[in-house]
Amino acid sequence: MAGTWTAAAEHALSRASLAALLDNRIAAIRIPGFATPAECAAFARAARAGDLKYYSVEPPVGYIGMAQYEYRWDRPKADYFADVPAANARLARVTAASFDPVARVIEHLAAVWDAPVGIGREEGLGEYYAGIVRIASQGIALHADFAPINSPAYAIGRIDAQLGWNFFAEDLPEGGETTVHNAPWNPVVAAGVIPQSYNLPREVVAGAPSFTYAPTAGDVVLFNSRNPHEIAGGPRVPGRDRIGIGSFIGRMPDRSLVLWS
Repeated sequence: MAGTWTAAAEHALSRASLAALLDNRIAAIRIPGFATPAECAAFARAARAGDLKYYSVEPPVGYIGMAQYEYRWDRPKADYFADVPAANARLARVTAASFDPVARVIEHLAAVWDAPVGIGREEGLGEYYAGIVRIASQGIALHADFAPINSPAYAIGRIDAQLGWNFFAEDLPEGGETTVHNAPWNPVVAAGVIPQSYNLPREVVAGAPSFTYAPTAGDVVLFNSRNPHEIAGGPRVPGRDRIGIGSFIGRMPDRSLVLWS
């Protein structure tokens, strides 16, 4: 993947900065004040009361929604799309009690981008799901996300760049930072072998520049998810968690931006 960071720093959202992030020329974009304190509190309450499940990873990560990651191999695509309506209903119970961060992110992106922005679609099967609520106070291991490698049989496998965005409704008094390593993931993929994308070995980021950002409640942060990234855990504090929601953003061949989870 061509491109290197011109500076390990956050930038404001603009057409130029979004293009630079997609091309991996900057480390991150932050949208400060994306939600009000009241909206953050309402979202955190609704997330805690929601239908939480847990990924099959360590440390445990609670979530509401669904991940295309868990459908991408050895299952027909129809299985994922058949489950989208139920996942949308679970998310709707959270947003009905607070607000809709996914719709708001699309509005922010559409205001600066010069091509369509919206939820991704698979021909003949319908819309993807977008927007996973996560409670990740214990951290998330080093991993990378890039659909042409992760999910080559899906429409999202045609993207040429991929971002992750996260809205933070509640943060930790200590810890919870995300570190992004400027070492675009490009594994050797053998036929019939699922490439390892989670809990990556440290050698894949050895010597690479890195950037760490804090999950400040009320803000959205975007970064290039092909770069390996990890989340630090924090001390357990009753009633205080790293609560947020996010999805992926991919640039299609026609330069439209599509969202999915």
